[in-house]
Amino acid sequence: MNLAKKESKDRQVESTRGNSFRTPACDIHENENSYLMIFDLPGVEKKDVNITVEQNVLNLSAECSKAPGEGYDMLREEMQFSGYKRSFELGETVDSGNISAQYDNGSLILTLPKKENKKTKKIQIELK
Repeated sequence: MNLAKKESKDRQVESTRGNSFRTPACDIHENENSYLMIFDLPGVEKKDVNITVEQNVLNLSAECSKAPGEGYDMLREEMQFSGYKRSFELGETVDSGNISAQYDNGSLILTLPKKENKKTKKIQIELK
């Protein structure tokens, strides 16, 4: 099947792909000891996820590789994004030195523990 002719062996016939990034969806939960952030990153492998904290800002970036199947050459490319980017200011309550991450099937889960002195303290009421 001849969909388009190539001008040269190393050049794609048509590409509209840019360097645009999407903002991944994120749910944030809180309990007494920590915050939980859950990100949807479809099409991303664990090795392509980058998480940093700099100047109290959490930065997430993830690259998507959209390589054609083995033995195929790219003739047309319409997927308009190459990855995900998102940033969050952490505030004073997060212990940024102890953030942990888990990744499974396109879902990234970050656990952000609260600083000990910033945790909510429950006051017990004594009966007289």
